[in-house]
Amino acid sequence: MRAISPCFVMPLKEEKIISNKPLIVMEEEVKLGFIRLIGEETDGYYRYEFIFTNNIDEFWGENFEYKPACLVNGLQPNEEYVYEIHIVKMKIKLDLIQNNCCFGFQDCTDGIIALAWENTDSYSEYPEDGRLFFRFGETLDEVERKLAIKNVLMLN
Repeated sequence: MRAISPCFVMPLKEEKIISNKPLIVMEEEVKLGFIRLIGEETDGYYRYEFIFTNNIDEFWGENFEYKPACLVNGLQPNEEYVYEIHIVKMKIKLDLIQNNCCFGFQDCTDGIIALAWENTDSYSEYPEDGRLFFRFGETLDEVERKLAIKNVLMLN
């Protein structure tokens, strides 16, 4: 697993010499595979793990095939597909696919439903800057951009 700082999130570059010419090879971009609620803190903030993978096409976990996803307690991805974990602490409550009683994780991988979306149940009006949501397979940069719109940063 590779940890990176939220301020310096850039693909690493590796230089190779082929035919006496330097070739810059960009590292494969990591993609969002799963979001796990760690818990709600006493100050009203929610702490989440955003789990990224470098193998999005094969990303899977035990019991991911069950539908609806809420039938399985402790749904989580197989460790072999976890590449990076970033912590996000925010006041925004997210509804997560693993707690959804209509859809399953396969529906996320197919693009039918998001991995997580902003819970608006307690809002008196719809958010002016839009509703926060995260789709399976979004890049780290896309996730950070969405969080930045809500003034939220990843902790690590």
